[in-house]
Amino acid sequence: MDEETLGHIFEPFFTTKKGEGTGMGLAVAHGIVEDHQGAITVQSRPGQGTAFFVYLPGTDDGCPEESTREQSA
Repeated sequence: MDEETLGHIFEPFFTTKKGEGTGMGLAVAHGIVEDHQGAITVQSRPGQGTAFFVYLPGTDDGCPEESTREQSA
């Protein structure tokens, strides 16, 4: 992505698709991650690719699946 596109990708209704898409996907993802006190960043190089990084806070409560399995056993 070029720098101008990169600067808008998390904006609602922003899309580079002509006549397709709503431009809500990344805006919604960004909102969900922030609602969980996390962060989402992006790195992009034109012609080489784009990478998204999602950071979510850890917990000391353990994995929910582990708790469910322990109670079932």
